[in-house]
Amino acid sequence: MKAPVCVFLDTNVYIIGAADPESPEREILRWAGFGQNAPGPVEVILSDVLIKQILRVAKRLLGKDWGGQLIGRIWRDMWLRYVLLDAEECVRLETAAEIPREDIEIYLTARTGEAECFVSSNHVLIGALAKKTSEMECLTPEKFVAKYLHSG
Repeated sequence: MKAPVCVFLDTNVYIIGAADPESPEREILRWAGFGQNAPGPVEVILSDVLIKQILRVAKRLLGKDWGGQLIGRIWRDMWLRYVLLDAEECVRLETAAEIPREDIEIYLTARTGEAECFVSSNHVLIGALAKKTSEMECLTPEKFVAKYLHSG
């Protein structure tokens, strides 16, 4: 099956992928160009909100220097689609209460960037998105790897 050309990778994909070389998350990051000599065949959606989340979690786990190095590698290694979020849309989605409040900006990053696939280990968020929308495919890292990276 042909892999999507534009994906959104949630915070947990970056953190686990950078920290665990044997994980499906690392396989996804490598496919996207992370740690390679050239960007991968996919455009990866990024926003200020996602960068702040990655830095916050990375600092808590392995320190602020590791977080900064991780963000630097993302910028250097991957083909990125950087998006800006609409504050009014955040408020509207918060009022609608279809998506967990803490995940609204992450969802909007993926939607604004026109992601074909949303990849996350957050099963609650994936379930909410799958119920709410059919605008993008929502997969765990394991399912993404099985479907797109090991399908041939």
